[in-house]
Amino acid sequence: MKKIALLLALTAVATGLFCQVDTTSVSYVAYWSTGDSYDFRVHKTSMQWVGDSLTKNDISEYTANFEVVDSTDTSYTVVWTFSNELINTWDIPDELLEELSKYSVTEVVYTTTELGEFNGIENWKELGEMMRSMFSDVFRVISKDSGEEYEKLMQTARPIIDMYSSKEGVEQMAFPELMLFHFPFGAMIPVADTISYEDLFPNLLGGDPIRADAKLWFEEVDFEEERSVLVQESKLNRDDTMAFLRSIFDRMGVEDASLTEALAMAVYEINISNRYDYYYYPGVPVNIEFKRNMTIDVAGQRTRRNDTITIELL
Repeated sequence: MKKIALLLALTAVATGLFCQVDTTSVSYVAYWSTGDSYDFRVHKTSMQWVGDSLTKNDISEYTANFEVVDSTDTSYTVVWTFSNELINTWDIPDELLEELSKYSVTEVVYTTTELGEFNGIENWKELGEMMRSMFSDVFRVISKDSGEEYEKLMQTARPIIDMYSSKEGVEQMAFPELMLFHFPFGAMIPVADTISYEDLFPNLLGGDPIRADAKLWFEEVDFEEERSVLVQESKLNRDDTMAFLRSIFDRMGVEDASLTEALAMAVYEINISNRYDYYYYPGVPVNIEFKRNMTIDVAGQRTRRNDTITIELL
């Protein structure tokens, strides 16, 4: 998501009297030190319906540790360590899970600015290769070592695998919780206003980003506790999301004239709602809630998907 710090700073009201607490805006700045460590519970759900039938209901949860391992005048280096729950979302027999146990623990090393704004994952290549290898192993297990079925699965999924194993994919798709964790940092936001703006989501296939109409406002601010609840809502641009969907089908090798025609008349909506409960000093989230609702109606077949992520300070 595109940082909106400049827009927010331009709309914010400057601090009032000297030594007087400013109650007109909230600044999200990381006041961390080397050795700071926090544990978080991350809970994820994914539900999908085709028509009125529930076809997917995945739930996963893990505990992560956030540790600042280096601090300079211009940056922080953070290690995010957690047990990898990705393989739990696949229908894999228990006796084969041991074969995939090498993917059980993941360490993500990333940097931020001195304000706490996310810069990037340092070990993304290693993680990307892990994602590619994990998908390959999962498909091999699912296909029961059938070479033909395995090749078909890999061919169909290759665009998705490529996205997951790229730098942007590792950051945006494999670890979206980090994007949520650092979203407010670097911004000064006016308390009384609702801010409307155009957000930009990265296009993981390359090309122009995906636009979204977004709003941002405070649900609650407690200046004595230095705690605030920030709400963000986004509605992705239909034309951009449809173009992205067509690109995926193209890369999968789907060449169907009827499907192309159906996509032209399809309804594809993605709405996102985020709630950020933070101690803005020293810059630690208490609870983050992410909700994404997707609806696609192609040729009269309606599919809905609801995804949630909750990050809770322990």
